Amino acid sequence: MNEYEMMDDCNKCEQDSFMLAEQLINDIQHLASEVVRLRYLLSWHLPKHVGETIRDESLSNLHGSYYGYAAYMNFVSTYCRGNDPMESERFINHMIKLSKGEDSSEFRSLTF
Repeated sequence: MNEYEMMDDCNKCEQDSFMLAEQLINDIQHLASEVVRLRYLLSWHLPKHVGETIRDESLSNLHGSYYGYAAYMNFVSTYCRGNDPMESERFINHMIKLSKGEDSSEFRSLTF
């Protein structure tokens, strides 16, 4: 194996890693969407003060921070051109809509 073949293998491995990271992020976004949607629905079946608290905190603790991981930061800077998909305006607006009970199927994975 020469130097160029090794470079091709490294580039392919990095590209495969980026594709995997993108899929994992999409899965996290789908699951977070369902959590917010279900928290909102559940909140209306609980005592008033508990339901209000759940609605107020429906966007809390949905996923961890990935900024401490060099691989994630490389993914964001290289593959996403510096735009963190977990902080994108599109995703945040979607989540805010869900937290208010508005229909937003953009990141929806389940159908019920």
